[in-house]
Amino acid sequence: MIRSTSTLRVGVSCAVIAATVSLWTAMARADIPLTDPATSNGWDVSTSGRVDAYLSWLFGETVNSQGRGNLTGDGPIDRYILVGPQIGIKGNAVPEGAVADTLGTKLNAPRIRGGFASTILGFNILKQITPDLKLTIKTQFWGGIQNAQNAAGIRQYNDSVSVDWREQWMQLDGSWGLLWGGRKIGLYNRGGMRMNWLLMHNHGVGQPCDVDSSGSATCGHTGTGSMFPARHAQIGYATPEMAGFQLNLAMLDPAMLDAFANPAWNRTPLPRFETELTFHKSLAEKDEINAWANGLSQSIGRTTDQQPAAGVPGIPADKVLQVYGVGGGAWFRISGIGVGGTGWFGKGLGTAWALGNTAVDDAGTLRTHFGYLAIASYRAGDFEIAGSYGSANAKETAWDADPTNPNKISLIKQVRAIGGDVAYHVGPVTFSVDGMTVKNTWHRGETQVYNVISAGMLAEW
Repeated sequence: MIRSTSTLRVGVSCAVIAATVSLWTAMARADIPLTDPATSNGWDVSTSGRVDAYLSWLFGETVNSQGRGNLTGDGPIDRYILVGPQIGIKGNAVPEGAVADTLGTKLNAPRIRGGFASTILGFNILKQITPDLKLTIKTQFWGGIQNAQNAAGIRQYNDSVSVDWREQWMQLDGSWGLLWGGRKIGLYNRGGMRMNWLLMHNHGVGQPCDVDSSGSATCGHTGTGSMFPARHAQIGYATPEMAGFQLNLAMLDPAMLDAFANPAWNRTPLPRFETELTFHKSLAEKDEINAWANGLSQSIGRTTDQQPAAGVPGIPADKVLQVYGVGGGAWFRISGIGVGGTGWFGKGLGTAWALGNTAVDDAGTLRTHFGYLAIASYRAGDFEIAGSYGSANAKETAWDADPTNPNKISLIKQVRAIGGDVAYHVGPVTFSVDGMTVKNTWHRGETQVYNVISAGMLAEW
């Protein structure tokens, strides 16, 4: 049993790439052409991307040393085991003396880091094969700017960053719709992540993931209201757009359960299925209306028995669980005013992404999760301001709440955040200041409250 709050894995990021096939494409400025189709046998190759840097300062109050919970009442040192959330803030605490229960509860940590999406280098390859068949190939490399910790937990002076080959897919489109295959963003909560990106955090940091996050992106509102669609190997199809509506269907490489419970949920009998119905309507100038509804379903099973022991019930090797999620939302931008809201609900999800580390309890029951996010923004000329409120929640199962549970866990109850952002655009460069206050609450009353303020700039092409 893991006894501390989980941190975000290196390589998992919370930035998005949007539009029908990619969130980044929707926000990218005009791609820079690298070829002339007239002289390259019809191949059109272009590049797009961004580079950014932010001073990000996190401060606040964390839980007890080593991520332990409150006293169980069974003794002066027996404490609950904290379970979740997926994205945790720990490390770089200020010592308060040689008392184990209070040492290091104050957080104060400055970093120089990349933003919600950090350094990106993308290549777009197009060819009109026939009048009704176009081929699109997309590759994108992402890289962080901040140093990583080594195996000993040390951030070295001369460390180098890793490069994440984030997007690799091909797509065929014509009057019959779109057919794609490769590694690209998932469909479940793609609309919610796109709203977060377009209305607020495309030029900021938001939730930094954790103090020592070293990935190629930060988290925006991921884990604090928005669920991360992530990127997956997949094959998908989208219908032609009809009166603004489009239905997207995809089969994705199935995932095993990332859980604090016994990790033997590693049998995936079928692919994961995701779908999203979208609506988009362009209005005058840059005004638009967007709405979506989406869903996810995947079977997950075991390969070994869990024998009853010390009050923990047994789980047969052939047990199969059905993870599912539903969600939806809408946002609009009219005369510089942008307003949007999204929500999601399901079993076996998590606080930040599906099949996460709070998905299932030790008795083999999927936990219920839900979340919501609201954002309002206003842009006048080159000036932009935004505010947000979001929450991700997990419900206890009967086993979690059972006082005879020998594991004595305290499950995450809620992660909620209030955010704000101010930006000024100067051509391809954007200067911004954004902040977020986050409160994590566990079911046994433990709390963690922290704030983060980030200021910096980005350039995109």
